[in-house]
Amino acid sequence: MKKILVIDDDMTFVATVKASLDPAHYIVESAANGTQGMERIAESVPDLILLDINMPKMNGIEFLKEMNEKYGDGAIPVLVTSNISALDKISEGVSLGIRGYFIKSDESLQGIIRIIDGVFKKGGE
Repeated sequence: MKKILVIDDDMTFVATVKASLDPAHYIVESAANGTQGMERIAESVPDLILLDINMPKMNGIEFLKEMNEKYGDGAIPVLVTSNISALDKISEGVSLGIRGYFIKSDESLQGIIRIIDGVFKKGGE
């Protein structure tokens, strides 16, 4: 089974994603900020990360920079999930190796699942 780490301070979003992903195919873990996300990765490396940009303690961009330093650029696939569409943040995420992004308020749960499935299919798994 594939493990997905959702790093987001919006607990409603996290709970909705956890409930929506097929438990037969995915194990979903969560962290409320980038600092907790780094702790979760140290315990067990996920197959995919859903990463919010705006969070307390360590935001998504800071998390990406630290993760790339520790694990290598693009070693863990990352999808940015945010309620902002600021092009500067998205382009900075792209330069840090994200595999894609979506605006949470614009994407359906089925759409999010298709995006996740697509990342795994592109990886040849």
